[in-house]
Amino acid sequence: MLKTWPIPESRFRQYDPNPRGGLRGGRGMGCTEDRFVIAMTDRLYVFDRQWNQVAELSHPLFGEIHDILVEPDGVWVTATASDALTKVGWDGRLLRSWSWRQDSQLAEALGLEAWAREAAEVDYRDPRQLPPIYDFVHINSVARAPEGLLLSFGFVASGATRRFQSLLGLPGKALKGLGLDTRLAKPSRMFAMRFLGARYSSCTWLGVLLPEDGPARIVARQEGVKIPNHNLLWNEDSLLFNDTHSSQLVSLGMDGRRRRQVEIPGTPRAFARGLAPLGGQRFIVGSQCPTALYEVDLHAERCELLCRLGDNVHECVYAVHAVPDTFGALPEQLWSSAAPPVDVTVDAGPRAVAVGN
Repeated sequence: MLKTWPIPESRFRQYDPNPRGGLRGGRGMGCTEDRFVIAMTDRLYVFDRQWNQVAELSHPLFGEIHDILVEPDGVWVTATASDALTKVGWDGRLLRSWSWRQDSQLAEALGLEAWAREAAEVDYRDPRQLPPIYDFVHINSVARAPEGLLLSFGFVASGATRRFQSLLGLPGKALKGLGLDTRLAKPSRMFAMRFLGARYSSCTWLGVLLPEDGPARIVARQEGVKIPNHNLLWNEDSLLFNDTHSSQLVSLGMDGRRRRQVEIPGTPRAFARGLAPLGGQRFIVGSQCPTALYEVDLHAERCELLCRLGDNVHECVYAVHAVPDTFGALPEQLWSSAAPPVDVTVDAGPRAVAVGN
């Protein structure tokens, strides 16, 4: 490991103090030949080849960013709070915005036609403004494919789970209606309720292809997941994703059949997250228990520990990306100031990590 850096906290951290996830930590990385982008929960930090920060990009739809795809003309962003896929230019201008709500056929296939009305016009970066129910599909990954963009809908709740979630949210909605600002009244609790509901019902992970033209279509599906899957990529003629539910890296044919899967070790469960290609059928996969990186060879169906990063149960590898050789030496401090906002208490983490060859 060459360098670790503390990273900036969200200015809204104090309103959602989840020790793992929530508004904490890094949320994705990507680069072009001359720009490297690191995402936080509600903004993108852009660095040049010498690791000077040259831009900070944000938008009201950037609520709980979960992944980014960096391309020459801008950055695609998935944000779970707003259920939105957006693209912003390097000047911060919004170039495109898309949601499952805009596709009636997709909404019907998801069983969400009853919720496919216009999204609330709020600042999704601020947990205090979130609607009572949000994050319907947990859009947590975006990648380029030959036909368009691959999207991971990490956690699509069944109708029964949604109804259970709504019932659990009634006390909080009543308290909020009375003007009582309690933890129970915060809508940010709703995703935790969905996990609780999934214990008694089921949720579905979906891989969705958004073509350059035409409607989106579902290209992969896994029923009965209890936690979201992550990191959907296109690999040669197959789909590749972290089956976080089962702690596996999975190669999936376009016919929906599994071609190969390799288990990611962990105790009690690895929580596989973070995925980067090494060439051919070799990949780097991150995990939580322990916080580590593994080299996975899909062809040989082998997984080997590459680097152990720590044992903090509140830390998880989130994203992995190669740094081009054109970039300069790593600086001692990546941000000019990584201090948290006023009134926000933090521990020694979270960290952004740079790993050597």
